[in-house]
Amino acid sequence: MGFRNREGITLRTATGTLALAAALAASPAIAAFLSGTNGDDVIFGADADNVDDLVIQHAGAVNQSLNDTDAIDGKDGDDVLIGGLGSDMIRGGRGDDVIIGGTEQGSQPNSDIMFGDDGNDVSLWRGGDGSEAFIGGRGLDALVFGNIDRDANNIPILSPATGRHAKTGLPSADVTGQGGFCTLEDVRGQGLGYEFPFRFFVRTTGNVAVTVRTAEVEQMFCTSQAGGAITFADLTAPNPEFVGVSLDEVAKLNPLVRQIIR
Repeated sequence: MGFRNREGITLRTATGTLALAAALAASPAIAAFLSGTNGDDVIFGADADNVDDLVIQHAGAVNQSLNDTDAIDGKDGDDVLIGGLGSDMIRGGRGDDVIIGGTEQGSQPNSDIMFGDDGNDVSLWRGGDGSEAFIGGRGLDALVFGNIDRDANNIPILSPATGRHAKTGLPSADVTGQGGFCTLEDVRGQGLGYEFPFRFFVRTTGNVAVTVRTAEVEQMFCTSQAGGAITFADLTAPNPEFVGVSLDEVAKLNPLVRQIIR
């Protein structure tokens, strides 16, 4: 199992608490490019390609940076890939990958583009993240909107898991109790390059917060309009729509998602 993350972060996984050495953090010159191994990786975005990177930022010049954007390539294996700040580009590679573009908590830029590639992949979105795109690739891929559990430093918490993510652990998210709900629009066959835009509405105001575009994604999990329940849409159906599901039903629909959400 390989690890890449920002300096000073302690990662809690199924294998115990690992204090990641500064040697594993990307150097400023290559901070934007993070590559995994052909094993099971946990990779955190470096969030270091910005105006404070003196290798990138030329003295006296306008902003030459990528504004904390990372390009993350998980390669093979069952990876957990977390972008952090910036508009990240994340590629899962072969394997069952779990991808989080943020969490940015409203800071901008925050529009991530995520590719699952081969395998049964899951993309997690949390309120405060931006409008994004998830291209699932081959396999049974799922988009999940929920309140991702974070530590005091805004880092998603990884908890012990079973199965293919026993080495990495998995993030967790409250889907039942988040403060909004989702709608979907079916634009398949219109030549737009994506198949479904999902819109997240803030329950207290009724306003649209973000729109996430998907292609080659088979499942969507969100929260009911009234709150307090999970909704599911089968995107392979002729006319997909959200229906209420229990956690037991989630386990049958997607065992990986069930390990993540509550």
